[in-house]
Amino acid sequence: MPQNTAQGVAIEEGAGALRLHWRGRRDVFVGSDQFLYWDPAYDPRKNPENPPAAPDVYVAFDVANRHRNSYVAWEEGKPPDFVLEIVSPSSRRRDVKEKPGVYAKIGVPEFFLYDPGDDDEQPLPHVPPALVGFELRGGRGGEYRPLLKEELPSGVVGIRSKVLGLCLCVQRTGLEPLDGSLRWYDPAAGGFLPTRHELAENKRRLVDDNHRLVDDNHRLADDKRRLVDDNHRLADDKRRLADDKRRLAD
Repeated sequence: MPQNTAQGVAIEEGAGALRLHWRGRRDVFVGSDQFLYWDPAYDPRKNPENPPAAPDVYVAFDVANRHRNSYVAWEEGKPPDFVLEIVSPSSRRRDVKEKPGVYAKIGVPEFFLYDPGDDDEQPLPHVPPALVGFELRGGRGGEYRPLLKEELPSGVVGIRSKVLGLCLCVQRTGLEPLDGSLRWYDPAAGGFLPTRHELAENKRRLVDDNHRLVDDNHRLADDKRRLVDDNHRLADDKRRLADDKRRLAD
């Protein structure tokens, strides 16, 4: 279904930071907004039960990091290890009431839910404050138990994903009006994973620094040329002075 801007930005930032975090890893796949097929017997005409899910963001370890049109659990040999759903106005009740049961049935170890709200709606009252996380107890077909929130060293409150080894929190970067609020914090590194805007801003600053360095080098070269010219003039003046002394001596 079409996304609103808040949902689209949250999906992009949630998945984008994770892809950057695990870039170069061939055994970690980060997917977004794709079908997740989990029942081999599913057939939309003959057996419409257990239709595919469509997680907004998901992470699977120990699978090939390659392009996929969808995630087929029985071909991969396992379900995703982590799923993040971004609530939209049209999916609020389904995200909160139905999807936890679906992902528990599939056997997804961790399920997170984020409600960014929008211009007309506030975050769901039973999902305070817009972000919750669950871990699966009892294996496939078990039930989800909530993960506790914790205060990060930065003072931001987040939820630690045991599967990912990261904390998810809500914090605006403030770089752009459409900037999202989802941030991943890496306890091992002691800092936030960079967002696409931060990387773009860092790249812009690096380009500006390079331009300034080039300008400084040009100015330095000009100063060096002027110094050489001054030395030549000084040498000429010294030669003329020597010539004048010889003429006076004659």
